[in-house]
Amino acid sequence: MNCIDAIEGTAKKIILDFHTMHQLGEMDDTEFARDIRIVIDGAGVFVTNNCEITPNPELLKTVLFEYARELWKNTQNAKADSQNKCSSDEGYDDYYFDYIFRHGIYPQ
Repeated sequence: MNCIDAIEGTAKKIILDFHTMHQLGEMDDTEFARDIRIVIDGAGVFVTNNCEITPNPELLKTVLFEYARELWKNTQNAKADSQNKCSSDEGYDDYYFDYIFRHGIYPQ
């Protein structure tokens, strides 16, 4: 295993733990997205400051972001299924999560 795999695996485990808290209702969408951003930004800063680990720190941030967003979307779909509702538009789900992640608040 190389360093980048260890960093990615550690960050994914942290994201998964936050996701579990979100699923259990211990944090709302905003808290989840804010906490995930802290994890992703922290991992990105670390690999940027240690450029020998990877020449492309943005790739790590993208992989972690997509992993977190997919976990979140799966939770939204499961909630919709359990309430016998159709899940919302996938494009809106992406927009909603991306907006909270980038701005730290719900879209207006």
